[in-house]
Amino acid sequence: MRYKILFFLIAAFSVASMRASDSTEVKKISIPSTYIPQFHGTFRAFYEQSTAYGEKRFQVRNARLSAGGKVLPVAEYFFQVDLCDRGKMKILDAYVGVTPFKGFKVIGGQCRVPFSIGASRAPALYHFANRPSVCKLFGNLRAAGFKIGYTIPKTRLYIEGGAFNGTDMSDHSAWNKSLTYSVKANYTTPGGLLPQVCFMSRKPGLEGIRINQVDASLTFQNSSWFIEAEYCYRTYTGNSHDASHGYNFEIDYGFPVKSAIVNRLSFQGRFDGITDASTGIRNSAGVLGDDYIGHNRITVGTTASYIKGSLHCDFRINYEQYFYSSGRHSISESDDNKLVAALVLYF
Repeated sequence: MRYKILFFLIAAFSVASMRASDSTEVKKISIPSTYIPQFHGTFRAFYEQSTAYGEKRFQVRNARLSAGGKVLPVAEYFFQVDLCDRGKMKILDAYVGVTPFKGFKVIGGQCRVPFSIGASRAPALYHFANRPSVCKLFGNLRAAGFKIGYTIPKTRLYIEGGAFNGTDMSDHSAWNKSLTYSVKANYTTPGGLLPQVCFMSRKPGLEGIRINQVDASLTFQNSSWFIEAEYCYRTYTGNSHDASHGYNFEIDYGFPVKSAIVNRLSFQGRFDGITDASTGIRNSAGVLGDDYIGHNRITVGTTASYIKGSLHCDFRINYEQYFYSSGRHSISESDDNKLVAALVLYF
């Protein structure tokens, strides 16, 4: 009896489906080409050898994948995830951008806080395996919020600013007593110069001290040369810590070569450093300590590249020599003398 009922239900369902297919016209779904996202990726694999401690390690520094596109003439989207940042997965960007008129854009979501020319540069565009200290420690910040960008008509002046959460970017559920504010302005000259000035004010976490910092940089670039200088001045409210300074000067010279696997060779040099600095979060004694020990660093290196359009593969070798004042020393192997070999692929 159960089998007869089951057979009857299957037959009834089949007849109903046939009638539905007969009476309903099947329509093809057409997806506009603007809906199809553009994908990009960056992979950086490192081998590092600490010449100060004699230790070694391999690491996947980045395995980034990004996608973005336009779904309306005035609206676009972008998201970026790092599938392996030294073994950890991070959601970096997730935002919507609206362009109500030419030259003006509003972005809402999680994105890069506009500050520092070096910190805003994508890893695929680095000239060294590791970033300058001022970019890594003072300017490297992503957060949920909004920002507005505007290019002044008939000029090359671009201004961008916004407000963001002061809490960690990995948790958007926390409430904020204080927000992070940031603004930058740059001007591109016909001769390849790019001056930029920035300001940021932030109170890290819920119990931190507000930090105010200004940044200025000047970049020159042409087909052979890349030269950049950046300086950052950082203060802590309430005279809770001495002002901190960060600086970077780097130079890259490259030229084309003829080879089956390399079509460009370049050489790099860099001088950068910081003075003693705090994260803005009080220690167990209720004061701001020196979370970042002041140091200078000299980096030299060479890069062999194969470039085809926007695609490129780089092999870098860098040596980093750190200098600490008398009686001071690094707090980890990562901030001391080392040799770095990096394989970088961008598509």
